[in-house]
Amino acid sequence: MLQRFVIRLFDLTFALVALIIGSPFLILIALSIWITDGRPIFFIQKRLGRDGVPFNLIKFRTMRVQPVAKVDDTDKVNSYSIKLRNDPRITPLGAFLRRSSLDELPQLFNIIAGDMSLVGPRPWVPDEYDAFPSDWQAEKRLKVQPGLTGIAQISGRSDLPIEKIITLDLDWINSVSIRNYLTLIFQTAFKVFRPSRRRSGVY
Repeated sequence: MLQRFVIRLFDLTFALVALIIGSPFLILIALSIWITDGRPIFFIQKRLGRDGVPFNLIKFRTMRVQPVAKVDDTDKVNSYSIKLRNDPRITPLGAFLRRSSLDELPQLFNIIAGDMSLVGPRPWVPDEYDAFPSDWQAEKRLKVQPGLTGIAQISGRSDLPIEKIITLDLDWINSVSIRNYLTLIFQTAFKVFRPSRRRSGVY
């Protein structure tokens, strides 16, 4: 399909340009993680992509290498997520990276590899799909390429209830177009660089 080809071309172009321009920031972040908390620099986790095909998502590591006191897993960000509120495993640098979304920058490599698109539903781990409220919604969500950003990400991210996230993801799936793709990229850029933004820092 022509639309899918054009979006893929945009993905490659934007990702390559972003990597070239952002390479000093990537190096600085990597060095900061290494100096403050050692290695590994990256966090790699299996997520589900288009058609449920698993891939290794790459992020800057934001949690401590050494285990901390027992974590209370009852305070999850929402009913489906494996993420916790006020997670004590997150480092001070990691908290900043999450708030600013800079921990997501390595996913530009996932985009170049074809695992992800710039825009689409966020890729989830298999356990999160196990808690999905509806099989048909899960199947439909997995029919498209997962994205670095999307309607849910600019509307509240993981602070939203699962029903709202699913609704927004399905809105994107039902209205995929080059125009909407570009609109969401510009809306994301505006939200990221807006000085007065309030963010949850959880994807």
